[in-house]
Amino acid sequence: MSRRAHPTLSAALASQAHRDDATVTFGTSARRETLTYPEFAEQVAAAAGGFAAQGVAAGDRVMLRVGSSRESVLALLGLMHLGAVPVSVKPRVPGTAVERYLAQVARQQRARHAFRIPGHGMNELALDTGPHRAPGAAPGEPGDLAFVQYTSGSTGMPRPIPLSHRAVLGNIEAIGGVSGMRPGDTGLLALPLHHDMGLIGTLTALVRGADLVLEDPGTFLRRPMAALRLVRDAERVHSAFPDFMLRYLAARMTETAAKEEPDPGLLRAWSTVFCGAEPIRRRTVRTFLDTTAPWGFGSSALVFCYGLAEAVLMATAHRLTDPTAGFRTGGPVGTACLGTPVPGLALRVVDERGRACVPAETGRVQLRGETLFDGYDGATDHRTTWFDTGDLGHLDAGMLYLDGRRSDRVCVNGANVFVADVEHVAAAEPGVAECVVLPHGASFVVAFVAERGRRVDTARVAARITADFAVAPEAVVEVAHSAVTRTVSGKPARTHLAARLAEDGLLPGP
Repeated sequence: MSRRAHPTLSAALASQAHRDDATVTFGTSARRETLTYPEFAEQVAAAAGGFAAQGVAAGDRVMLRVGSSRESVLALLGLMHLGAVPVSVKPRVPGTAVERYLAQVARQQRARHAFRIPGHGMNELALDTGPHRAPGAAPGEPGDLAFVQYTSGSTGMPRPIPLSHRAVLGNIEAIGGVSGMRPGDTGLLALPLHHDMGLIGTLTALVRGADLVLEDPGTFLRRPMAALRLVRDAERVHSAFPDFMLRYLAARMTETAAKEEPDPGLLRAWSTVFCGAEPIRRRTVRTFLDTTAPWGFGSSALVFCYGLAEAVLMATAHRLTDPTAGFRTGGPVGTACLGTPVPGLALRVVDERGRACVPAETGRVQLRGETLFDGYDGATDHRTTWFDTGDLGHLDAGMLYLDGRRSDRVCVNGANVFVADVEHVAAAEPGVAECVVLPHGASFVVAFVAERGRRVDTARVAARITADFAVAPEAVVEVAHSAVTRTVSGKPARTHLAARLAEDGLLPGP
């Protein structure tokens, strides 16, 4: 399906409403609700009518927290069906009171209404699918605003990302092209919908006419095998898991295999597992593939991605047809091959003067194209203007390899070190459960959480880092698991964590 076939996201969704053999399933492993596409479309239109009766008009910006429940998804799609602009906010922001964050968003967006968010001078909406006049999908143009999503807030207050229908539909088409998703397939999503991987994954399945299974993220973490068994007999399955979820699934499946014989048909239908949102580690992938092979998972289902909210979601992709070629070797850390730009996007890597980098030279990753947002101001056309992502990477044979965030690079005695690389090496040391590297003065500090009942040799950790990177950390300090604050997408909130550890006297003096 071409994105040009429908001018708006709502029109594209409405075009699939006739598929009475396709379903949408909500719920947990204990309680589920399944609707056919026609039933679901009817409820979306009814929700739009209910919002109109409460005073919402086309063009109004409406704040809401998008969850995986039926009510939350109906609210999101009902607002878009009406022509309103949903503003998806985070449930929490590290280091910031939620009410302060919500008040700031309300001011920024000039929101008059909110769904299940009380206060801040807004009209609090309820989901009402009663006997109201159910409008058709609101007319609109590809360049009109579809919704606003916010960045994760790993380096400060989240920033608004206004996305046009053109950008969203273009990225959905690109994702559908990489995955080959089609009617009859199944999309399983167990990620928060207030994060772009969960939200765009959900919209992709609906626009492509696939069966959609939305699993509550908390329930999935408690009982992942139940969700996997739910789609065992599907024709083809598509999903998305960041690196930490691959590690988690491998651990849970190892536990299950110790109790029962692996079912070789459980994961046989899995056609695509997008992996992105955080650094992809070679050890994680190797462990995941070794663990899932007896359950029928094929390595070519893994697709390594580079994505960002400003590009709607996916910017580059690389299907793992050869696991041995999925990483660039050399140095203490293997770097994942993130592939080539998806259709509709152009990518370049430039130096500080804006000149194109030669192959293998690290530089600033920039994008432009149809699936980019219109700038933080909502008025910058990144179809023609390059957008600086803030990431550093390099190209090798036209493939992107990401080196790290520019803001996550520290310079020690003239040597540049990416904190994510140091974290990867430190986390491999005996007894280290997780760690976060924090810039500190002219060097950096390694804060780690120890495995339960284990002691960590901090001198050994420091020596290993010094040997691998030729720079020494200012200190290696142990912290409680509760002290490691992360965003809702799992990224460490370094600024907040450093301030908190300084207040607690756990960081060395200047």
